[in-house]
Formats: sequence, C-alpha cells, structure tokens
Amino acid sequence: MVKVALAGLGFMGKMHLGIYLNKLEGVEVAALCDVNNGALNIKSLDAGGNIETDGAEIDLSGIRKYPDYKEMLKDGGFDFVDICLPTYLHADAAVDAMDAGFHVFCEKPMAISVKEAERIVDKVHETGKLFSVGQCLRYWPAYTEIKRLIDSGKYGKVRYAEFARFSMTPTWTRDNWILDGRLSGNAALDLHIHDVDMILFLFGKPEGLKSNGIAEKDGSISHITTLYQYRDKVVTSSGGWICSGSFGFNMRAMYILEKATVELDFSRNPVVMVYPGEGEKYPLPLAEGDGYYYELRNFAENVAAGSFSGTVTPESALESVRVCFAEIDSAKRNKETRI
Repeated sequence: MVKVALAGLGFMGKMHLGIYLNKLEGVEVAALCDVNNGALNIKSLDAGGNIETDGAEIDLSGIRKYPDYKEMLKDGGFDFVDICLPTYLHADAAVDAMDAGFHVFCEKPMAISVKEAERIVDKVHETGKLFSVGQCLRYWPAYTEIKRLIDSGKYGKVRYAEFARFSMTPTWTRDNWILDGRLSGNAALDLHIHDVDMILFLFGKPEGLKSNGIAEKDGSISHITTLYQYRDKVVTSSGGWICSGSFGFNMRAMYILEKATVELDFSRNPVVMVYPGEGEKYPLPLAEGDGYYYELRNFAENVAAGSFSGTVTPESALESVRVCFAEIDSAKRNKETRI
C-alpha cells in the first residue's frame, strides 16, 4: 500500500482526491493540507471547474488534516506528496517535500517561471527522489492512441497538426489567484501548456516559433496562438480562457498525415475519428478513464516499485515551461523567437 499526502483542495485537488478515494487501488490518503479549514472538511467532490468532477459524497474522517504544509511534512507517515497548490507555490512546496524525504507528484504547470522549474530539477538530481508533473495529455487515451497511430507509421508521416483548447474564464479559484498573471502565468501558461507539452511529446522541440496573444491589464496573456517551426511539417496551437461561461470547455486537435486525416474533438462522440485515404472512416477505440486517473496510477506504481516510468520527466516538464515562456515572449514582442 502506497500512502499519499495531498496538498491543496481546490478544483484539481478534489479531482485527485476523488481518484485516490474512489478509483485507484493500492493508494491510501494519509494526510490532507489546505490553508482553508473549510476545504479540509468537505463532504462532496463537487469542484465547479471547467472539467466535471464526480460530485460524490466523501468521508474524510480518519485522515490527518493540516493547515500548515511544513508541519505535515514534519509529521510524515506517507510515501509521496501530491501538490495541487496554486502555481506560484509549486517550487517551494516541491523542494521542501523532497528535502523532507518524500517523492513528489506536482500539478501542472511545473512552476511559475523557468528559473523556479530549474530549481526543482536541481533538487530532483540532488535528492534522487521520484518527481513528475501532471501533464495529463501524455496519459489521456484519446491523445495516447493518436500518438501510437502516428508512431506506427501506418498512415505515413504527419504533414500538418493543430491543437486547440478553449475555456470559459475560470472563476472558481480562491481569491481568483488564477487570473493574476504573476501567480498563474494566465492561460498562456496554465492552460496552454497542455498542448505545448503534447506537441513536444509528439514532435520534439521546434526550431523556433511565432506567437500572438490577447493581453490583459496586468500584461499577462489570456489567449495565445502559435505557429511552430519544424522542417517537415506545419504545427499550430491556440488556447485560452476568454470564452463566455455558457461555452464551458473543449479541447480539439487535427492531424493530417500522408495517408489519413485524424480528428480529435471532445465535444463529439466518438471523440477520435480516422479518415483514411483509402477505405471508410472509423472511430479510434479508446480505453475508459481519463489522463488524471492514468497519470496518478502510473506515479503510485512508480513509487511502489521504486523506479520511474519516464513518461513525464522533470526535464520534459521544464522544457514545456520553457517553450510556454518563449511563446509569451514572442507574443509580447510580436517577433519570432528561436528555441
């Protein structure tokens, strides 16, 4: 049995808590931490974010609860810490946990700056602790099956790919911290990093990029669109959270290969359709469950085995942060940026 301490019981914290309590075998929630006492005594998993939680009733009796993170680390009694705190707290929380002797799973983005992300990577190397980041698309069945199809070469090479992520404006965070670019990086980091990470996972690092964005009063970017420079393909992405509340949330992608077109759209069922150059279109079979479940199962199994799968490494998470900030820089300067 692997034991976890969960820090932060906002939207993603509740998402993770529900997986540990109701879906994932072999993991025990040993401790919870949140500065908000009300969050430590929730009775339901309803989170009110842009992806639906199960809303199930829960019983947290028997789980140790802490308003102070360092006190929780001092008491111990668990194998790893799951950090679902606001982004600007990620680096300190991760470093403190590793210094205290614990493995760490950290929600995305890895950190609020490249420098802070590098500090985490240095600490991983220093301590030898397992560390991964919630870049969940690398585990999401729709995306992983498309990667498997591309890697198989069945339909030839990718000639064009586009990624899109659209959300209503997030209003569910404590004191609206997520809308403060200094604390979250705004959508250009917090939301858009999902597609950036998937682009790097599929195609590797681009040679350069050019971005345009919609800037808010604090100068941070709430919607960003980028053209990435690859020698053998055209790749674009667009994402942000400026949609109206009635829109909700959707993520899409399109892949045009030499011998087929593949379309991913979470507003449709089936989610993924394959359109071969020869033959009839067909839905791509997908495993049940989502990326949140598979990433947490993978990390818990890594902790139990004492070895790392390497699907989301500290270095890959750092590279995704780097590319996001390269895009933000490009958008602000309205100039192409080399990577």
